[in-house]
This record gives sequence, C-alpha cells and structure tokens, in this order.
Amino acid sequence: MTSAQLPDEISGLGIRQDAETKTFGQFLEEKWTAVCNGLGIDQWETETVLADLREVIHPWGARPVGTRCDPPSFVSADGFPAELSVSWKAGRPEVRILFESLGSDPTPLGCQEAGRELTRRLAGSPGTDIARYLGVEDLFITSAPDRYRATIWHSLAWRPGKRPHYKVYLNPQVHGLDRAYDVMAEAMHRLGLADAWEPVAHRGEELARRGHELELMALDLDGGDTSRVKVYFRHLPMPMGELDTVAALAHRYEPARAARARGVIYGRDGGTVSNEPMTCLAFREGTPGPEEANVYLRLPDNTRSDAEAALRIARLMEVEGIDPRPHAEILRQLTAGLPGHTGGLQELCSYRTISPQMPADIGVYLRFSAYAEPAA
Repeated sequence: MTSAQLPDEISGLGIRQDAETKTFGQFLEEKWTAVCNGLGIDQWETETVLADLREVIHPWGARPVGTRCDPPSFVSADGFPAELSVSWKAGRPEVRILFESLGSDPTPLGCQEAGRELTRRLAGSPGTDIARYLGVEDLFITSAPDRYRATIWHSLAWRPGKRPHYKVYLNPQVHGLDRAYDVMAEAMHRLGLADAWEPVAHRGEELARRGHELELMALDLDGGDTSRVKVYFRHLPMPMGELDTVAALAHRYEPARAARARGVIYGRDGGTVSNEPMTCLAFREGTPGPEEANVYLRLPDNTRSDAEAALRIARLMEVEGIDPRPHAEILRQLTAGLPGHTGGLQELCSYRTISPQMPADIGVYLRFSAYAEPAA
C-alpha cells in the first residue's frame, strides 16, 4: 500500500465537532455504518445488526455526546464510553463495539448497575447464556467503584451472515490491585478453570514485579463448551523483548512471528516500550493452561500520524497474506468530510497466531477522541 492510497489526515477537532451535536446512538451508528461500508457489507445486513446495537446501548444512546462524559469511561483516554474495532480472522472481517453502559445515576456505581442490568437483558438474545456470568458476578461488584476505572463493560461482535455475539468484561482490580489475583483465583475456580489458571497464578507475583499488571477479565456469553474466558494484562514500561513473557504462557503462541509483528508495528525490534501495550490470554475448559495469546500493540506515541499507523498495519497484513485495502477504505469512510488531522484514530493493532499454517488474526481498534481533554 502506498501513501496515495491512504485517507487524508483527519482532525481531532473535526471529530469532536461532529460528535458534540449528536446523541451517542447517532454517533456510534454512523461510525459503525462507515466501517461496514468500508468493508463492502450490504446495506441491508448493516441495518439488521444496527437494531441490535440500538438495543444494547438503550437508553443511554439517546443522550447527547456533549463536551464530556460524566463519569468519564476508562474505555478511552478522553472518557468516551465506546470504541469500535475490526478483526480479520482467517482473512474474514468481524466488526465489534466495546462499550460501558451509562447509568441514570451519573456515577461509577450507576455505570456498574447499568452493566449488570444489560447482562440480564442479553439473556434473551439468541444463543446467549449468562449462567457463567451470574456465577461470578458477586466477585466483581462493589458499593463504591473507583472513578475512571473499569466497571462492567460489554461488547457486540458481528460477522456478516452470522448472529451477533456478546461478551462481558469484568475488573479483577475492583477491590484493589493487591487483591486482583485472589479475585481471579476464585472466579476461575467457580468457572471450572482452576487448573488452567494455575500456571499463570503461580507466576503472579513475578509478573507483577516485572511490570505485567492484571487488568481485565472477559467472558463469552455464548452457550456451549467452546466459550472462552479471557484475561488481559497491561504492560508498564519495559524492554520490548519482555512483552513476550505473558504471551509465552499460551500453548499456541509463536514468539518469532510475534517478534516480527512487533517490529513492523513499532518500527524497530528493540528498546523500551512505554505506551502500555496489552496481552490477552484465552482459556477454555479442558486445556491445561492458556490456549491462545493476543497481543495489543499501541499506536499513539509510536507513530507520527494515522497515515503512518495505517502503513504499518498494511505491511503487517501483507506479511500475513491479508488484503490491506479494506482497512484503508474503512479509514477513508470514517474520515470523509472531516478536516485535516492531528490525533490518532487507530489506537491498537492486535495480533494472534492460531497455527503456523494459517494467517494470524489481526485487529484494528478505533477510538474517536470525541472530547477535547484526557479524562482525569
């Protein structure tokens, strides 16, 4: 991909002005539709899944975006409560939205309670099962959630021709960072994954000491034995090679391919990484330890512009045999009509290997800088 194929730079100011005059629902529907248009998805299919999106962000989707989110959401640096992403799995795209429900009470407790209520509403969706969530919910709630930390989040993931799938995100740090591993140990015990979690728990103190911070847990809300539990680590400033430490606990991790991906996205193969990338370990019942690892390489403070970020993502896609043109078209659709650019639309590039014979799964996470200032 050449720079001529990339969209012109978009303006953070342009996005903010675009957002302030709309409701959350209008703004997110427009961005979702732009992503689907970039992928060439049939308009009728896009409209069908928009009904599901409207339902999961009801009633707060009717609120104006305004000039700030109160309380600010930990989903984004500026406090905006949602991000979109596209993942190419086996070369096929999946569109997702991650969001924090806003409660009628504008406090972290209001958001937590709104998240609990949405999970129960999702129980009526086809193919959705919340039994595992209900079995651990009490571990992840509190009467006084911290401001600008994760409460109970959700995601909707959709691949054309399929029904939407839902996931719930929980905060192991809800009772303090020092108790995060205790919370996870009890949750994994209740979920029948104590043996799978043990290799990670055994190294918990070491991982924390080396700067790998246990941050989030996610549950697939699908029924059946293939549902995953995912555990996310945030990496504090550390040598680039140290990023392998968590991912190497997974059975399917391929360190040489992951190192190549890091080199492409970071533009180098060494030095200190200080923009807090993340790693997710996936667990399934019957697997002795983490099954897969997904690394999330952060783009802001690493690339000079969205155009440079897009070029690096395109190179990584080409290395993996994935057509980068839909990604470029998504950016063009998202930036159409906005003035020229100062901020990062592309926040993270995710990378996960499934087998040496298959392309890696690559994802791009999009944040919209809807507010002028970072959240406090």
